[in-house]
Amino acid sequence: MHWLVAVIGLGLAAWAPASRAQGVGFLTEQQRLASYCAGVSESRMLEMNDFLKAQCSGSSTRKECRDTTEALAQAKIRDRRLWDYLTRQIFTSREQGSRERTLAQKVIAKGNSDWLACKLRDPTKRPEDLLVCRDTQGCLIDARFGFLDQ
Repeated sequence: MHWLVAVIGLGLAAWAPASRAQGVGFLTEQQRLASYCAGVSESRMLEMNDFLKAQCSGSSTRKECRDTTEALAQAKIRDRRLWDYLTRQIFTSREQGSRERTLAQKVIAKGNSDWLACKLRDPTKRPEDLLVCRDTQGCLIDARFGFLDQ
């Protein structure tokens, strides 16, 4: 009988660390938000870079160029904070498994495609009327990211 209890105990001890390494199979709300907004940020920064290259060559002093340059600088800061968080919480965490990494990648891709969908919407539709646009615009609100390191 003691032998059976010892075998069961060893089996549970060996199983516990393995289950932790597999993760929980879902993302927390903060992880989901950070993943989605990292995808939005990626698309948004590419768009701003393309605009600056195409429309603001040299040392353009146009207001749109100055505004976009400032917005890009702010976006880079938020993007770095998002990726630092995602790297720590998901991509290099020993507590997360491949399922969480795959989910995060899918949510990142969704944020990326949602930003593009909002930008490519029917010009007769207002952004406020489309959920995809409201979701992506939510990624521009700094107050939502209090959980990120400064």
